[in-house]
Amino acid sequence: MILMYIPLIYRMVYRIVYEKVTRAKESMRMMGLGDFAYWSSWLAYYTIVNTVLVLICWAILLINVYTKKSAFLLFVLMWLYG
Repeated sequence: MILMYIPLIYRMVYRIVYEKVTRAKESMRMMGLGDFAYWSSWLAYYTIVNTVLVLICWAILLINVYTKKSAFLLFVLMWLYG
């Protein structure tokens, strides 16, 4: 199950390091962007990415593996793990 999150973690680390190298955060701060808005945008972006990834994996598991288990509980556990 952890293997499905490795590309997500890689992409997140890559984007944060790239943003650090290009000093995009400092540029946005000079234009008036606050810390709360900056980190909220990261949180919203990765929440959406995590939800889409979990929905895809959840659907595959429901069809092939977990036919008699609680579908909602499986989704919540996968989403919280991500």
